[in-house]
Amino acid sequence: MRFSSRFFLLAIVSLANGFITSPYNPSYCQEARSVATSPTSAALAYLKSLSADQLKLAQIPFNDVRRREWHFIPMETRKGLPIREMNDVQNKLALELLRSVTSEAGYKRATDTMSYESILLQLEGPASEKRRDYRKYYVAVYGEPNNQTQWGLSIEGHHMSLNFTFDRGVVVDSTPQLFASNPASLKKDFEVPSAANPGKTNKYQKGHRLLASEEDAAFLMLNSLNDAQKSKAIFNTTCPEDIQWAGEPQPKPSDAVGIPAAELTGEQKKLLMNLVDTFQANVTKEVALSRMNVVSNAGVDKIHFGWAGATSPDGQYFFRIQGPTFIGELCNFQKDPEGNSANHIHCVWRDLTGDFNLPVTSK
Repeated sequence: MRFSSRFFLLAIVSLANGFITSPYNPSYCQEARSVATSPTSAALAYLKSLSADQLKLAQIPFNDVRRREWHFIPMETRKGLPIREMNDVQNKLALELLRSVTSEAGYKRATDTMSYESILLQLEGPASEKRRDYRKYYVAVYGEPNNQTQWGLSIEGHHMSLNFTFDRGVVVDSTPQLFASNPASLKKDFEVPSAANPGKTNKYQKGHRLLASEEDAAFLMLNSLNDAQKSKAIFNTTCPEDIQWAGEPQPKPSDAVGIPAAELTGEQKKLLMNLVDTFQANVTKEVALSRMNVVSNAGVDKIHFGWAGATSPDGQYFFRIQGPTFIGELCNFQKDPEGNSANHIHCVWRDLTGDFNLPVTSK
């Protein structure tokens, strides 16, 4: 996503208009937390800790086609160096690198997503031990991290793909951003190894939802609509089986579906922007403000809210928010390992001007 140097001004305008008022604590609505190191410094420290053989996996040329290869399904292997092949010091530095590009909420969600692999292992049994490994997350650095040229970063594994492109030390694109959760809502309590604190455990209570903020904000938006508005917002009574363009290098030109913000009341526009906000809560304050600058500059009234499938949380449902420059989707279609319907969510944010700071037409 291409960012203007004046993004703070437009973000302040948006705040004044009452749009950025999310009750879900997006990172940029909080006081900026202190980050010990910049992403550039964190990446350099991480790379310096690796052996020559590890570097062959961990560092990839910036223009290598692998930078545009991403996915969130279970895979035997993927680009980068897996955490499970790092020693304790390297693991800590990899987590510091993750922390440098995420908000507090985003860091917790990322490490919780990793820990959820151990929940899946408990549910699926020992046969899934190799497949469900909470340390099977891969860190890749593209090019040479510095503040003079471009470089990139990806942190990826099952149900998570985070991708960042830097130019002269500034994040100029932060997509695709994918988080997913299985089970979407826990049916019992779990205690599993902590990805954030190796050697310790995390406890998750029955009913815990990793993607609660997006889900709740979406239903608040849907339920604010009157019947006539719902008839425009609901573009299909059947839920699609997944998000669009999963694993594809770039989104495709796509017409918006649903109801445009221009046809919403002032309060409904706030709810719509609250939903947009939830996708920004995982990245740093600066990146979130940059994204919202682009969204606002392209026109809030042009954002569409579309819905498909069930209109209650216990059914299969899908929503899409789309503006001229972005698309955000959440799909709750699949079963969980115990066979519970609609308890497996995929949620993505993409840049319609081109992920990885590349034009959509890139091959």
